[in-house]
Amino acid sequence: MPVVEADFLKGLLDPKDKLHSHSMKALEKIAAEQWYVASSAFVELDLLLKNSKISIDDRIAIFQTLKSEIPREVILTISHEVMSQALLLQKKYSKISRFYFDSLHLATSILLDHKIVSSDKTFDEIQEVKRIPLEEI
Repeated sequence: MPVVEADFLKGLLDPKDKLHSHSMKALEKIAAEQWYVASSAFVELDLLLKNSKISIDDRIAIFQTLKSEIPREVILTISHEVMSQALLLQKKYSKISRFYFDSLHLATSILLDHKIVSSDKTFDEIQEVKRIPLEEI
C-alpha cells in the first residue's frame, strides 16, 4: 500500500491549495486504511506551520483535527530502520537539495512497498521508489 507524505497534509489543510481536492480523495483512501501516512510528514508539517508563524494554539487545533481524521493504524513511524534507509538515500542522492524530510518519507515507503504518493517530481529521480502523482488522484 502506498505511503503519502507532507504535501498531502498541506493540501488537506488549505482549501485554496492546488492539491486540496486531490488530498481529500487521498484522505478517503487513508480513512479506508488503503494507504499509509509517513509520520515524518507530521513533523515536517509542524515545522512549516511554525516557520509560517502559525500560533501554537492554531497548530494544536490543526493536529487535533488531523488526529480525528487519520486513523493511528495507518501512520508509519520513524524507526532505526527508517533512519538508516534515509541516511543511505541522503548519501546516494546528495545532490538533491532540501532532501532531509523527503528522505524520511521515501525511506518509509521503501521499507513498505516502494510506492509513494507525492506531487514532488524529484521523487521520480529516486530509483528505489515509484511515485504515484498526488495531483492525478
